[in-house]
Amino acid sequence: MAGSISAMCGSAVWQLAASFLKLPISGTHCIVGATIGFSMVARGPQGVKWMELLRIVSSWFLSPVLSGIMSGFLFYFVRKFILNKADPVPNGLRALPVFYAITMGINLFSIMFTGAPLLGFDRVPWWGTLCISLGCAFVTALVVWFLVCPRLKKKIKRLNGTVGSMVITDPHSGRSHTIHKDSGLYKDLLHKLHMAKVGDCIGDSDTEERPIRRNNSYTSYTMAIYGIQGDPKYKDLDGGLQRRSRVDSYSSYSSAVTSGSTVQDGSVTQEAGRDLTVEEDELEVDQPAVSLLFQFLQILTACFGSFAHGGNDVSNAIGPLVALWLLYESGSVVSNSPTPIWLLLYGGVGICTGLWVWGRRVIQTMGKDLTPITPSSGFSIELASAITVVVASNIGLPVSTTHCKVGSVVAVGWLRSRKSVDWHLFRNIFIAWFVTVPISGLISAAIMALFTHVIL
Repeated sequence: MAGSISAMCGSAVWQLAASFLKLPISGTHCIVGATIGFSMVARGPQGVKWMELLRIVSSWFLSPVLSGIMSGFLFYFVRKFILNKADPVPNGLRALPVFYAITMGINLFSIMFTGAPLLGFDRVPWWGTLCISLGCAFVTALVVWFLVCPRLKKKIKRLNGTVGSMVITDPHSGRSHTIHKDSGLYKDLLHKLHMAKVGDCIGDSDTEERPIRRNNSYTSYTMAIYGIQGDPKYKDLDGGLQRRSRVDSYSSYSSAVTSGSTVQDGSVTQEAGRDLTVEEDELEVDQPAVSLLFQFLQILTACFGSFAHGGNDVSNAIGPLVALWLLYESGSVVSNSPTPIWLLLYGGVGICTGLWVWGRRVIQTMGKDLTPITPSSGFSIELASAITVVVASNIGLPVSTTHCKVGSVVAVGWLRSRKSVDWHLFRNIFIAWFVTVPISGLISAAIMALFTHVIL
């Protein structure tokens, strides 16, 4: 009993610390490390299966790599056949039933294939599970094609009718052209007009393209101004002046910062920076019609992913609690009796409460800080990581759901825009993975030693 309490405390303390630091770590690895910690105190090294620990270590590399490859392939096809088209709506509508069918089929198969005794799935043969999953996937595709797609098509038409536009006239031919505000041409034109306005303020010699860098925003179309006299943000650095200024963006949700150094003679030298072009930024934001196509699909895949992830984490987290209950009921942890429903509900309430209280910190890391996520990329991340977990688990490969998600986010973010991934944050996340098992084990071992030598 003391060991189970030590394991739960060691796992909980490190998970709370990681959540406070906004680091996504594996709850399964926390409980494994905590179990190893109290076992080392109680029985010594012979109580640990070291080969199983080696499998867990291998999952730190295997999980993100496999999931990243799967997500990268899926997003590549989504971008090639839908996002990069001049009009992505027709291809998107045609692909929608396939996406829904795959999502529904894979998740149903994973739920039924595990064979939950409570639902009677353990009595269904594998071929029955496969037939049921394929049948439900086919029905889902039909429903989406005949009911969902027509409604989405009407919504997209209404959306296109309400999207703002501007009319420009060619001075040479006299022809007028209507440009919608969600189009890349509009953004490019506005970008040029904005740079021209900057040139009026600081002179024609300074209107050439300068490197700008992101300031923790999803998109940046702002051109920052060098050399404004009286700028309060000047800072003396190594005999020169380091100038940083921010200019309000013409996009309501973007900002950028550019850096340059001015030497003593007043000339401006450009620092090596991250060139952020309009085309690169357009890759980070889905068109309104594309967002409408993928929004609910992303929600559906996220719900299924949360279902699988929650079931896995609840089972691992309440494992020591189940052992305590079995000891109390039968005097032995070796029992064939099923886990009481109220214990599962207790674990479910706990994981939901944790998400409600501190989940937003890890959500910010996964959904914003690590790399910007859009509905199309989010769908690719959720579906591919779910497929990776299901396939790898069934063939016996040690993978972690958390690590798969991180690998998918990084891979898709890198494919979407080469410079959008925060590699320093990813390094910190990987370090947190590396220290999860030893830290939770040390905390658990300390509590177990306290029980053994002081309390008991």
